Amino acid sequence: MSEMMMPCSYEAEQAVLGGLMLDNDRWDEVILQISPEDLFSRPHRMVFRVMAELAGEGLPLDLITITERLENKGDLEQCGGFAYLAEMSKNTPSAANILAYAGVVAEKSRLRQLMTVGNSLLSDVQAPKASSAGILESAEGKLFNIAEQGAMQLNSETGVNEALDKLLTHLESMSASDGLTGTPTGFSELDAMTCGLQPGDLALLAARPSMGKTSLAMAACTAAVGAKPDDHVFVFSLEMPSEQLMMRLLAMEGRVELSRLRSGNMDDEDWARVSAATGRIIEWKNRLIIDDTSYQTPATLRARARRYVRKYGRPSLIMLDYLQLVRSPEQENRTQEIAEISRSLKALGKELGCPVLALSQLNRLVEQRADKRPNNGDLRDSGALEQDADLIMFIYRDEVYNPGTPDAGVAEIIVGKQRQGPTGTVKVKFDGRYTLFSEFQEGSYDFGYRSGRKQA
Repeated sequence: MSEMMMPCSYEAEQAVLGGLMLDNDRWDEVILQISPEDLFSRPHRMVFRVMAELAGEGLPLDLITITERLENKGDLEQCGGFAYLAEMSKNTPSAANILAYAGVVAEKSRLRQLMTVGNSLLSDVQAPKASSAGILESAEGKLFNIAEQGAMQLNSETGVNEALDKLLTHLESMSASDGLTGTPTGFSELDAMTCGLQPGDLALLAARPSMGKTSLAMAACTAAVGAKPDDHVFVFSLEMPSEQLMMRLLAMEGRVELSRLRSGNMDDEDWARVSAATGRIIEWKNRLIIDDTSYQTPATLRARARRYVRKYGRPSLIMLDYLQLVRSPEQENRTQEIAEISRSLKALGKELGCPVLALSQLNRLVEQRADKRPNNGDLRDSGALEQDADLIMFIYRDEVYNPGTPDAGVAEIIVGKQRQGPTGTVKVKFDGRYTLFSEFQEGSYDFGYRSGRKQA
């Protein structure tokens, strides 16, 4: 594509360079808006880079210093010589509007980047082995980066008082949270062991069927969305429609038996509990985002997550239910497919700066052991899961295998791997009526029975 067709403004670029030569003090403001790569003209880019060098060395940005530095580099003639530099300085009467000119330069740069993405798309789709999923993944990432650059804030200065207030608030928060540095799970002992789910980490929650993976993960989601008034949580539910997930949430939040919600056979007290729980859940509007698209690939997951970031803001947690339902059709076998999904989820967490909590199945070998507590080797389909995960947790409930166990109503959260911390087991309570996990207290199995029938 010819230069004449590319979005640019030579006049704005000249005004920025000329304005900087007139008023060196504007450099710190301009450099927050544009970089050398944002200037379309190659000579202008070369001049801007020299200005950056001089500013970094504490030297003035004037006609003499810039000319001398360009001459020493052998670049003066390529930049139009002394006459062109002098003309830029002369034709800029004032630096008063320099930020407006820099804004024009930045906008033209983003338009050129968008054109580059478009041209790349045209080239990619014509490739012999073109993959729509791969092309979408690449394009979404490039567009997301352009959007992030466009959202860069100029005025981010912080006064001493404001900085001190932020520090004190942070210290108070850390003190109140007992050293919690990540997103809370809602279980104090687990948070004490892990310091919360850490930004950028891939956390796996794995168990055999009927152990309560979804319910425990949703408990972590509600704890995360309730931790701060502006936190967001993205839930990708590939297995369960949003209506069923919301029914689980109502049962957990309202202490209403799930069977009664499913059948609609509820009394006045049940309806009162549903109403109260609904009021709490409504407060999470636009903060707890549920996507129940059943067919997802690594590319579509990342694309949807980026879209929700643009719409709602960055999340404090992403939950995926469950990992083995994601498809990566380009891979030759299931092991490679799971490995690609695992890598993609880890990259997504790093990109968005939040933990990704992915639910995972276990293989059937655990059923053949006398002790059916799972371990890292029981993860299904790929050793890449164990390698990529920063945190691996398992759920074990003895009552699933031994109905007469004295540990009925007790669940074990087994931390099988933690890259930056200890491993071990945390006990929590589980009430199957509400599919509810809650804090464990030794000897306490009171799930809230009321006279006449079980509490709902």
